[in-house]
Amino acid sequence: MDPVTLAVIENGLRQVCSEMDLVHEKTSFSPVISEAFDRSNGIYDRSSGEMIAQGELGLPIFLGVMQFATQAVLEKRSDLGPGDVIIQNDPYL
Repeated sequence: MDPVTLAVIENGLRQVCSEMDLVHEKTSFSPVISEAFDRSNGIYDRSSGEMIAQGELGLPIFLGVMQFATQAVLEKRSDLGPGDVIIQNDPYL
């Protein structure tokens, strides 16, 4: 992949994460989430669960465990298809 294409894809994924940050902020009823940024988001690879991109406003401590949570979900739900989305908030997964 040439460097220009890589930069375009990378910045596009970062923009998606920035928009997820904005949705978190605008739709949260809790000031802890909307104002203290007690949240995190990212885009993960469907086959391995590895992080591809992350939001810039959330708490970095969440990002350390989100990859493992995503991998646990993928072990239970390996039948994902194109366009499928996983929204997960289970601390006991």
